[in-house]
Amino acid sequence: MQHQIVASKLLECYTLIKRDISGIPPDINQLMKQFKLDLSKLFDLQVLLIEADPDLLHLFKQMLLNLGIRKIETARQIDELLARETPVNVDIIFLDYAVDTHLTGGEIVDQLIQHGILPNRTRLVLMAQQNDSAQYTIEYPYHLISYLERPFNKVTLDQELKQHVLFYPLLRPLLTLAGLGRYADCLKLLLHSQSQPLPPGLEQVLLRLRVQLLLDLHKFDAVVPLLRAPIAEQQGWALWALFRVRYERGDLAACQAFLTDSSEELARYMQRRELWLIYLALQERDYAAALEVVNKIPAVGMSSNLVRLVHLVMMLAGEFDRAQDFIERKRRLAVRGELYVELSIAQTRAVLWRLEHSAAEQHPALFSQLEQLQTQIRQDKTAAVFSVSVHLLEAHVWQFRDSSEKALQSIQDHLREVQWQQQPAYVLCHAALVFHSLQQTQLAADLLFYADNQIQSMLDNCHRVFIGCLHQHAFDLVFPAATRAVVYQQMATRYVQQHNLLAAAKMLRRARRYDPQNPTLRQALYKLMQQLGIQRFRGINLPLEQT
Repeated sequence: MQHQIVASKLLECYTLIKRDISGIPPDINQLMKQFKLDLSKLFDLQVLLIEADPDLLHLFKQMLLNLGIRKIETARQIDELLARETPVNVDIIFLDYAVDTHLTGGEIVDQLIQHGILPNRTRLVLMAQQNDSAQYTIEYPYHLISYLERPFNKVTLDQELKQHVLFYPLLRPLLTLAGLGRYADCLKLLLHSQSQPLPPGLEQVLLRLRVQLLLDLHKFDAVVPLLRAPIAEQQGWALWALFRVRYERGDLAACQAFLTDSSEELARYMQRRELWLIYLALQERDYAAALEVVNKIPAVGMSSNLVRLVHLVMMLAGEFDRAQDFIERKRRLAVRGELYVELSIAQTRAVLWRLEHSAAEQHPALFSQLEQLQTQIRQDKTAAVFSVSVHLLEAHVWQFRDSSEKALQSIQDHLREVQWQQQPAYVLCHAALVFHSLQQTQLAADLLFYADNQIQSMLDNCHRVFIGCLHQHAFDLVFPAATRAVVYQQMATRYVQQHNLLAAAKMLRRARRYDPQNPTLRQALYKLMQQLGIQRFRGINLPLEQT
């Protein structure tokens, strides 16, 4: 086996060297003729290489040096990069998509963004094999992300660098505005840019950016005409943009048909489809349908979010033993580190859930399992990253072992200084469940509102869908069906006070699902739709007399 790995590495190195490295591709020649390329900017680029294999890292660095790049940083592990004390500030990151065996490429990109290593002004080049899912699993529309098929040569690399220098002056101000959430200003600047002469290839990039901006501005009627040509060519990004339009308009039947389409193009986006199918099923509280999706997901190659979601669905569908076996296998594969702690926390919460719904004779064995899990979490060096979640778990255990008063005292001792609004949405959902179990219903409601507030501001990607699933589950556990309309209406009022009319409309739309005949809810939603200039919203049409 070791010989095969070595032979594979040698073959890739040989292919990189052997390929023709003379001349520049015609499209780059054309670009250089039409648009002046400032070579000083090219040679001044700061580049970060993230590559696990030392031989390929050395070869790649030599390629860059031969192309005139002098400012080069390297890293062989993500942990090494995240642990650096000096901030990483580069123009381009070349990322080996398989640099970490315990993380998917998408999770690596998430970490780079969360730690500020990959702001949207920095270009990310994903390096992966031809059959890899790299170009189909990353969803950051306001980032500069491209895909480089391995093995590649110096010519291909030169083309990637020069394209960045040519496109960057036009894209940077657009992405900066989009990153600040100033979508309307970004769209105005983009339309102005499109009226000017553009380097070949940039028009397609601007089209995708324009579509995303219109989606985030809820201007769906303006999106559809822009999608006709790329949809005719079966371009995946355009198909997903049309899916978003259909979802926002409330055409769930078309959304389901899209997600179950067996076409070759959509087959590339398997994980995104699985997440959305689970999300739609959980929205309808159809746990059997969600479990049916889960049963078809391959056991290998799951992201940590998908692992946690699969585990949750199994629990909701009543497959407790299967859920426990599933998460335990994933924990053993993780061995240690942040992923291990995340899965251990999920497993602990599942045991607490079983404890709440089991007979008294089962409690000793479950308490023993809880103690073992808590010990394993505390012993991991990365547990400090999840200190709030760990203390919430400990308080929940105290509630079962001793009393609610002891649990509240534990929270006051350890979490007194926590600024809840600054906690991640998944922590807020967890905290809401714990405080609800301690009869702190208003605080639980506040925490769920803070979590929803974060969801509203998240980028439209798979992580938002995953958090949406967690929030829906927590909301359903905290509030019985009879009170949900009132709670959603209260959340809508809070959003109106924040001048977030779109989020308020979403809350009123949810409230109407539980109280469809309430005229006050209906008129309040129509008023918001008028103010937003929206004729159709999540399956609700604005009456003619209201337009």
